[in-house]
Amino acid sequence: MSEGKIKDWMDHDECGRLREAIQKIRKKVQWKPGKDAVHLKKRQGLKHLPSSASLSDYEKMVHFIVGAEDNALYLYDFKGSHYYAVRGFAQDREWLVIFGQGGVMETAFPPEETDDYLERRGFVFLGRLGEVLKWTE
Repeated sequence: MSEGKIKDWMDHDECGRLREAIQKIRKKVQWKPGKDAVHLKKRQGLKHLPSSASLSDYEKMVHFIVGAEDNALYLYDFKGSHYYAVRGFAQDREWLVIFGQGGVMETAFPPEETDDYLERRGFVFLGRLGEVLKWTE
C-alpha cells in the first residue's frame, strides 16, 4: 500500500492515535500491570536476552528501536483494535517492538523470520518512522 493510499485509509483521529502512541513509547516504556517481569523472563528463557539482562536493559533496547527514524513501522488490526510494530536491529538481531494505543507495550522480540511473521499476521507497512511522524502531524 503506498503512502498516499495509507494516508487516505487512516482518518485524522487514527493518525493522531498513531502519533500519540509513538511519542509515548519513545518517552517511557509503559507495560500492562505485572507484564514487565513476565516479558523479561520469557526473553531470557528463550535466550533472546542474556540471563543477566535487567528490565532497564530490555527497555533501553526498546527505546533504541523505536527511536530510530529509519526503522519500519507497521499497523496490525486485531478485531478493531490497532497495534503498531517497529522493526529494527539491536544486539545483532532484528527485533519487533509491538505496542498499542497510548504506547502501551505488548511485547518486543526477535522473530525467526520477520517477513513471514508480519505477512502471516496481516501487518500493514506504514513507512519509516520519521516519514510517518511527518504525515501524521
